[in-house]
Amino acid sequence: MQDITLQQIEIFLAVAEQLSLSGAARDLFINQSAVSRWIQRLEKSLNTQLFTRSNKGVELTADGEFLYSEFRPLFDKLGNVLQNIHAMYNTPENVLRVGCYHSDEIVTEFRSQIKPFERAHPDTLIKLELLEYKEVTEALLCGKVDCTVSYDIGFSFPKMLESKPFKVLLPNLSISASHPLIKDGKLDLRKLSGETMLLVITPEAYNAEAWKLDICRKNGFEPCNIEYLPSPFAREIAIKNGRGFSIGGSDQNCHFPAEIKLFPIEPADGAQQRMVINWQKNSLSHATRELIESIKGV
Repeated sequence: MQDITLQQIEIFLAVAEQLSLSGAARDLFINQSAVSRWIQRLEKSLNTQLFTRSNKGVELTADGEFLYSEFRPLFDKLGNVLQNIHAMYNTPENVLRVGCYHSDEIVTEFRSQIKPFERAHPDTLIKLELLEYKEVTEALLCGKVDCTVSYDIGFSFPKMLESKPFKVLLPNLSISASHPLIKDGKLDLRKLSGETMLLVITPEAYNAEAWKLDICRKNGFEPCNIEYLPSPFAREIAIKNGRGFSIGGSDQNCHFPAEIKLFPIEPADGAQQRMVINWQKNSLSHATRELIESIKGV
């Protein structure tokens, strides 16, 4: 255990996300044989197999999934700490720091929304910092970022924060593309009553759970079980492997687009999930206010 290095952890995370030794090597700018050697050393140090190998690439074992769910947030936290220390002393006044929940769906929409602001303020740089669930509110309250962008369901917003919704999201159901319930590209939602619904663990998980159960009932079924997973990536792996379904945005299959199929699903009556921009009531710079005002609300 004592000979595990940050380099090994970084390589392991890259392979786990690419599910490819060559893909990880390309991203890390090292050769594939070096990636293979470092993974073998890590497995030897831990005395467990982290990946299964085949001609198609690699797959995480159960131990690999667990290690990824533990290492990923710790590694990201370390990176954020180093970035924050650097930003504390090197961020000029014409830079806006935006903490963005790590979702391709949110990043793409937010970049589209801020184009008018960027045209009006060509000298202001908007720096996006990708955050995990539990980091979004913390980063804003601690002053690490000027504002944050996230979903409004599944996140906690204390009274000292304000929010502005800017896009209503229609939910999608994600399920393995090879699931036997899919016939001719169609899915009979009512038959999902015998399936497990997969959720990601968050401090406000009960909020998201109730919302997603309402959607299930609206569409004529109710899951037989609910399983919580440590990260969105772990959820994708579970869906790909046929362990259940999930309900969420359009990026639930960003790692496995060919192996996870999305089906639009009717939203529940009442609550709808939205993208929101959040800020502190009593700590709002002029530039941040202009950015918020330039975004069209819903």
